[in-house]
Amino acid sequence: MTFYFAPMAKSADLRIKISCRQEIISKVANSEKNVLILGETGTGKDYTARKIHALSTKRSGPFVAINCANIPENLFEAELFGYARGAFTGATKDKNGLLEVARDGTIFLDEIGELSPYLQAKILRVIEEKEIRRIGETVQRRIQARFIFATNRELQEEMRLGKFRKDLYFRISVVKIHLPPLRERKREIPLLVKEILRRENEKERTKKIITAAAMKKLLNYDFPGNIRELENILERAFLLSDETVISDEHIRLENELESSREKDMFSPERLRRVLENCQWNKSRAATEIGKSRRQFYRLLERSGMTDHIRKRSVLRRPHNENDENPCEP
Repeated sequence: MTFYFAPMAKSADLRIKISCRQEIISKVANSEKNVLILGETGTGKDYTARKIHALSTKRSGPFVAINCANIPENLFEAELFGYARGAFTGATKDKNGLLEVARDGTIFLDEIGELSPYLQAKILRVIEEKEIRRIGETVQRRIQARFIFATNRELQEEMRLGKFRKDLYFRISVVKIHLPPLRERKREIPLLVKEILRRENEKERTKKIITAAAMKKLLNYDFPGNIRELENILERAFLLSDETVISDEHIRLENELESSREKDMFSPERLRRVLENCQWNKSRAATEIGKSRRQFYRLLERSGMTDHIRKRSVLRRPHNENDENPCEP
């Protein structure tokens, strides 16, 4: 069974299309079949997996997300299956693996295409038997969790090259969901922008709006990084804009940033000079560059200066009661 979240027709009603997608996710959620979510990086595979879990009969159990690309191969078995005390040097006590932690919830294995053939065989057995065995034990432990998988790789091509097991592919792809890239569904951008702005306004306790010119600039961009890139662009715009409006000049696209002076404007060197000129008073420094205190702290975090300021604060004596905590807005 394969579901394609197709790009939107120009004349289609956006809200009806979104509703149809939610209906598809609901149908998938009501089944306990294995699901494979396909799509480029940043298209919303993690969000889709979490939505399926939230609507499923497994929603009362944990949602355990595992990025297969982030766990070194020599640690993968220990992380997923757990181990018994004394199984190897340093195993001073029993440890539950992530598969066991999931219990009767949902296990989301992201970037499944990054696994080696050896680890693919291990996962295949778990899917087939619904049992795991901790390293250093002989006892088989039952798991009742549902499996959802995701990848940005073309697994059929990987199978042709002998890099991905055919038997594993057919086990994990009982239900397939294809997520198209954002450049093929641009009519969704206004709704996505609205949701991201709502979230950022709530987080920053502001009421910022976006201008028509800024929205047009977003609609004319192809977003190679998909939804994740859109989020980054809007978060950056929040930081650069004033207290009320995000204009097109605040929308810094990736192809513009390379030639932009923004890096110099808020580089660690520039921020350090501003702080030195203000005797390291962060409220004064924020005012100096025309930012709110909250925005200034976010600039410090993004430039990696918070650790330096924290160390300087610890070394400085006596403590100045009027100076803010360098890590708290």
